[in-house]
Amino acid sequence: MKKLWIIPVLLAFVCMCAVACGPTGAGSVDQDGANIFPTSTKDDSFDIAMGDVMPFYDNGVMNIYHLRNSTGTNSQFYHPIARLTTSDFIHYTDEGIALNFEEKIDSPDAALGTGSFIKDKDGLYHCFYTGHNGNAPSDEFPQLLHTEAVRHATSTDQKHWEKDEDFNLYGYENDFRDPYVYWDETDNTYYMLVTTRDNMAASPSVIRRFKSASLSASDSEWQFESNFFVNDDGDYNMECPSYVEYNGFYYLAYSEQGEGTDRVTHYRYKTSHDDPEWHKFERDSIDAAGFYAGRLEKADGKLFAFAWCARLSGGAAGGFDWGGNLVTHQIKQMPDGELCAVMPDSYKKYFSHEVEYLTVDGGKQSEFVFESGKFDAVGLQRLSDNVTRISFTMSVEEAGGDFGLTFGLDGDYNKRLGSAALAFEPQNGKLVCYNNVSSILRYGAPLTSVNFAFELDKEYAVDVIIDGEVVTVYLDGTVALTSRVTDMDGNNLAFYSNGAKVTVKDVKFYE
Repeated sequence: MKKLWIIPVLLAFVCMCAVACGPTGAGSVDQDGANIFPTSTKDDSFDIAMGDVMPFYDNGVMNIYHLRNSTGTNSQFYHPIARLTTSDFIHYTDEGIALNFEEKIDSPDAALGTGSFIKDKDGLYHCFYTGHNGNAPSDEFPQLLHTEAVRHATSTDQKHWEKDEDFNLYGYENDFRDPYVYWDETDNTYYMLVTTRDNMAASPSVIRRFKSASLSASDSEWQFESNFFVNDDGDYNMECPSYVEYNGFYYLAYSEQGEGTDRVTHYRYKTSHDDPEWHKFERDSIDAAGFYAGRLEKADGKLFAFAWCARLSGGAAGGFDWGGNLVTHQIKQMPDGELCAVMPDSYKKYFSHEVEYLTVDGGKQSEFVFESGKFDAVGLQRLSDNVTRISFTMSVEEAGGDFGLTFGLDGDYNKRLGSAALAFEPQNGKLVCYNNVSSILRYGAPLTSVNFAFELDKEYAVDVIIDGEVVTVYLDGTVALTSRVTDMDGNNLAFYSNGAKVTVKDVKFYE
C-alpha cells in the first residue's frame, strides 16, 4: 500500500519540478515555429534564398519585401519581389510574390531589382523598384534606353499590385537602381535616392536625389535635385540606400558593392536636416560582410536594420555568395549619434527557457578559465536543432592569442578545434569568424570580421543567437557579427582558448 501511495507522489513531484524548474535538456522546448533567420520561402525540399531586403513598417506589421532568388524559363528572367510579414521578428508569414518579372525579352522588367515601399496620404501603397533588362541598350529594342530603369507600381492592400507601364525613369548610364523614396516634412516634398554613377563628380560613385510633389507623378515629373552623397571612401557602387531621421540625427545607410570581407553596410550621419557635411564614425559599418544590403527602418519609436546573410560558395569553407537568410538587428543610438547593432528585445524575451548543455564528460560547467600560452578547449554536447541563445560574460587578462566558440566537432572531443570558430582576438582588436579551420595553427582566411577595442580586465557581456547555419554574436551592446557555419547541425561545440588568458563565466543556454 505504501509503494502504491509513494509512486503517484513521486510522479507529482517530478511534474511539479518540470513545471517550476523548466526544461532540463537541449532541444526540449516547443518554440512554436520560431525562425529568426528565415529564407524567402520553403518549397517542399529546398529553401529559396532571400536577396536585397526592402522593409516597410505599416500598422504594427513589418513587411519584409525582398528579392527572391528564383528564375523563370531561362536565366534572363529572375528575382521577383516577394513579401514576408512579422510582428515580433520571430514568427514570419510568407505572403508570396508581390511583383513578378516579365518573361519578355523586350520588357524593362525582365528581371527585378531592389526598390522601396511607401504609403501616400490617401492610403495608397506605392512601390518604386528597379527594372533590369540585359538586352539594353540595343537597336533591336530602342525603347530600352539603358539596362536599368526605375519603375512604379501601386496597391490598395499590399496583396495585388498594378504596374504603371508608362513609368520608366532612366538615368545617364546602365547603373541606375535601388530607388529609396521618402517623404521630407521639412521640405514638404517626396525624394527618391538612386544608386548610380556620375563621371562629372569627384568620385563617379554617387547617390542621386530626385524630387516630386506627388507619388503618382509621371516619370518626367521626378526632377533631378542633386547628388545627395558622393562616395568618400572609394569607387565602389553604393547599393541599397536608405535614409531616416532618428532622435535628431539624420542617417544615410548604403552597402559597398564588392567581394569578400569588403562588402559591408556603411552609414553616414548629419546633425541637422540642412547640415552641409556628412560625418562618419571610426567604425562606420553595421555588422560586417555577413550582413549585406542593409536598410534602416523605424517601428514604434525603435530603429532596426535588415539585411541578408549570404550562402557560401564552394562548400563549408567557401566565401559569401549571393542571397541567403534574413538578419534583423535592433539599433541602439549612442549619445553622440553612433549606431550600434544589438539583439532585438523580442529575442531575449522569447528565447528565455534555460536548458542545460553538459560537457562531453557529462559534467556541468558554467565557467571556463583559460591560461595564457597554451591551447585548451572544453567540449559540450551536440547543438540543438532549436533556435539557441547563448549568453556569457568574459574578461581578458592578457591580450595574446584568441578564444571563443568552435563548431563542427564531429565527436565528443575535448581539447580540439572544430571546422569553424568565432574568435575574439584582443591583440588584433577584432571579432572574427573563421570557417576553414584545420588546426590550432591554421585557421584559413577570415570569412568575416568586425573591429572591437578590448580592454584588459574589463567584463564584457556576450549574446550569441544560432538558427540553422546562421549565427550572430552581439558583443558589449556595441557590435554585432553575423556569419554562416554550415556544419553546426548535429555536431558538438566547445569553448576554447588558443594562447589567451581569459575567463568566460555565467554561461547559459536558452531556447
